[in-house]
Amino acid sequence: MRIAVASNGLDVAENFPQCLNFNYYTTKSYEIAESQNIPAQGLTGEEYANLMERIDVDTFICHSIAPAHKSAFEDRGIEVVSGASGRAMQVAETYVQKKAEELENEEAQEDDE
Repeated sequence: MRIAVASNGLDVAENFPQCLNFNYYTTKSYEIAESQNIPAQGLTGEEYANLMERIDVDTFICHSIAPAHKSAFEDRGIEVVSGASGRAMQVAETYVQKKAEELENEEAQEDDE
């Protein structure tokens, strides 16, 4: 799984797309295996959605996002998680942990059936 977090330095940015950079995280076995920090390029929300699609981002995490920008990401199959705040790495780790727990719960329910 590949996660992108709209950031200002190491913290989640208040407003996308006015963020300064994006922190990218690649996961393996529901743990963050790789991290990259890439400067923002002054693109529009639609252009960022295209960029995220090209680099295989599965989930985009931010604090706030306009409905049109959110739709641009979702139209490309990228899950948008808004309302995040704090350190980008911690937000990404919490998201990954939540996904792992959801998978475990699904598997437990299947075993019960």
